[in-house]
Amino acid sequence: MYNPLPYLPKKFQSFILWLKARKIPPKLIFLILGLMATLWYLIRVIPKPSRAAYPCMQATAPFMSGFVLYLVSLGGAATAFTRFRHLFSRSRYSLAFLVLFVAWLLYLTSHISLPLISHAGNRANVKDNFPPNDPIGTATGIFPGRVVWMWNPDATNENCTNTSNNNGFIDLDDDAWFMEKNNNLPVIDSMVMKLVIALTGATGNAEAWDLVFKYFNSHHGKGNTGYAAGEKIFIKVNTTSAYGGISGGHYNADLGRTDDLSVSPFLSETDPYLVLSVLRQLVQSAMVPEDMIYVGDPARNIYKEFYDLWHDEFPGVHILGNNLIHPELAIVSLGRLPVVVTASDKVFFSDQGTVMTDAITDKLFTIFEEMDYLINIPAMKAHSTAGITLAAKNHFGSFTRTWALHLHSGLMDGYDDPTRLGYGLYRVQTDIMMHNLLSGKNLLIIVDGLYPGEDAGGVPEKWISIPFAGDWCSSIFMSLDPVAVESVCHDFLRTEYNGPTIAESRPNWLGVDDYLHQAADSSRWAEGIVYDPDNDGILIPSLGVHEHWNDSILKQYTRNLGTGYGIELIKVHDQGTGISGEPAQPEFTAYPNPTSGLIGLSNPGNEKTIYHITDPAGKTVISGTLKGLSLEQINLAHLSTGTYFIRLKKAGYRQVIKVIKF
Repeated sequence: MYNPLPYLPKKFQSFILWLKARKIPPKLIFLILGLMATLWYLIRVIPKPSRAAYPCMQATAPFMSGFVLYLVSLGGAATAFTRFRHLFSRSRYSLAFLVLFVAWLLYLTSHISLPLISHAGNRANVKDNFPPNDPIGTATGIFPGRVVWMWNPDATNENCTNTSNNNGFIDLDDDAWFMEKNNNLPVIDSMVMKLVIALTGATGNAEAWDLVFKYFNSHHGKGNTGYAAGEKIFIKVNTTSAYGGISGGHYNADLGRTDDLSVSPFLSETDPYLVLSVLRQLVQSAMVPEDMIYVGDPARNIYKEFYDLWHDEFPGVHILGNNLIHPELAIVSLGRLPVVVTASDKVFFSDQGTVMTDAITDKLFTIFEEMDYLINIPAMKAHSTAGITLAAKNHFGSFTRTWALHLHSGLMDGYDDPTRLGYGLYRVQTDIMMHNLLSGKNLLIIVDGLYPGEDAGGVPEKWISIPFAGDWCSSIFMSLDPVAVESVCHDFLRTEYNGPTIAESRPNWLGVDDYLHQAADSSRWAEGIVYDPDNDGILIPSLGVHEHWNDSILKQYTRNLGTGYGIELIKVHDQGTGISGEPAQPEFTAYPNPTSGLIGLSNPGNEKTIYHITDPAGKTVISGTLKGLSLEQINLAHLSTGTYFIRLKKAGYRQVIKVIKF
């Protein structure tokens, strides 16, 4: 039975326990609590209606509604009984007994117990069912289960406001996240290069790409061969807003953005500069001809701002355009390659219409038949229907029906009101990950965490969790294991988006990672479900390994700890160089550490250095600036006992020092 006590305000909880301890009659307790609940609800919710979604308010609501119902029904019964006496005394017997019957019904209503549903109770199990370091499935990759992560604050502009002057077009007066001034291309280039080398263990860039192709081909019946002439590569990106402009806007003659951008800010999507860096890698290091590369989000279009960036440097690359949904657009004249729908259905959903009643089979776009390799570059985001959206969910843009709305019931379902909580349920992402033409052609998964957001239709947000400390996430993730990389990114998302409301805690919904459990291990498949989206009878027992890290500070998995055969997370930015990729500089030192109060912080260089001291949640508690070659005494005596982080920043260099305060 649902117990609302843990979700009520602390003072409310204490008062209830105090009343029970003194054996106060239940009826009196009900009246006292009902009055308190009503007053508390009105005081909190009337000034700010959005508070009604808070768990404590959702737990309080049944007390309030029960109290109000009791007063209304009891008051109505008393009024009706008085009216009965008045009518009876005037010999109006028929009407009098009808009123008496109403009085009796109202009296019964005031004394019966109704099973009022508390939404906070229904959602109380949403969070925290992610046991650490308990791997599921079989790791894949050159180094099985390896996920490489690089964080570099210099990749993004910390002063980016993501706003527009609202003159109807994108120009230099705007400050969108995807503009050149907000993306440090040399740093992003360096990040991609370092990541692919770390992923493969190669000594150089060209060798790394050759190893990636050889790994794929050796596992797809082609032998230990690299890239061959004539093979096509498709780079699948996420451009959600380019369906019809931002927030239902429109395109101008050349597919540029022309919406009311001050009202509808620029949404978080795949960063065009990351895509440009990948194109440079493929053409210049992997030696893939430009005309063998295709880029796009097939169910969407590509904005002019992205198209010009890619086309100007690589005019031979094919950039897809969708003129099926907007036939009035002259896609061909704008240089886009029109997408084409397959002649027959290619996807056979494994729930066979049980959950997704309007999705038995589906067509795809022919690019998925034509391509030999897929590089999936999703934008890293939370999601109001799926909880998270990464590489698997990015394929919703691979389906031909409008917005892929027919697939949403195969997710957690319910817009910020998940109706399919828990584990062992059919998950459409697992079907997508099992499909030969979709994830089956994964050459590489690159998750774009440079400017992530809180929803598919959300704008980029700065992150407060460790190590981001109020700056952009500025991260890129890469892996050959499709399950491992989504598991790692889920850990980052559930740590950042872990607020008090359902919408603020999307990645923590119970069962968000259910599709990863089932992709990792066929014994976890939903009852009655056999994942065979190709309808070929070939079943895959494991696509990769799933695991959650030990904690959000150390971020270690079983292969890091040497305790199992799960995920290995390589933090490329920690491998002996300054975080920007520049040569290592002398490290800052803090002494004594641990400390009971004063700590000395030294600056080994001549430049001024900004520092922030944050708590484990990423909240800044002390800030300051070190002058060149200085030693500053910082007083931590007023801080609570625990762990803190000194975050130091100067040109081309970052350092984080862990401090114990006792």
